[in-house]
Amino acid sequence: MWQKVNPIGMRVWIMKSRPAEWFAKTRSQGASFFVEDIKIRDFLEKKLARSGVAKIVIRKTLKEGEIIIFASKVGVLMWKNGEKVKQLEEDLTKKFGKPFKVTIKEVRVPELSAKIMAEYIASQLENRMPYRKVVKNVLAKVMEKWAHGIKIQIGGRLGGADIARSEKFIDGRVSLQTFRSDIDYHYLQA
Repeated sequence: MWQKVNPIGMRVWIMKSRPAEWFAKTRSQGASFFVEDIKIRDFLEKKLARSGVAKIVIRKTLKEGEIIIFASKVGVLMWKNGEKVKQLEEDLTKKFGKPFKVTIKEVRVPELSAKIMAEYIASQLENRMPYRKVVKNVLAKVMEKWAHGIKIQIGGRLGGADIARSEKFIDGRVSLQTFRSDIDYHYLQA
């Protein structure tokens, strides 16, 4: 039986850094920080769903926290004079009981972010676009931005068929066995 492993989790400390940057003095403190991280991520994913967020980095201490959001559409997340950011900081403070500072940074090449491209594919499939056309369009966009390779796998009732199946599209070289390869991965349901 094959064991599937998340390629990002496997490369932490080799090629990738951790998405949470904090230090716990005791084991119980570390456990509470970890649970709080999961709750913060779930809250932000619901609040900022399908808004071009590529990555969320959480830095925190016992008394305060900082959240860095990497996004392709910075203007959509900021609104006028950063109103949405202030509202997000207030919501986080109310929900988790400590002040959070939210910073939004721009992703220069959104085509190289797996999460942004997965959101794009999902939104196109939800709008009933032909799946082969959408996937080939994304393959071309990503390879145009000098990526070494890309693999997209979609599954379900593709094209409105009665029987579910999965299809895999690969362009270029995707070396999943090499730890030194910089791989971005995301799984999303449409």
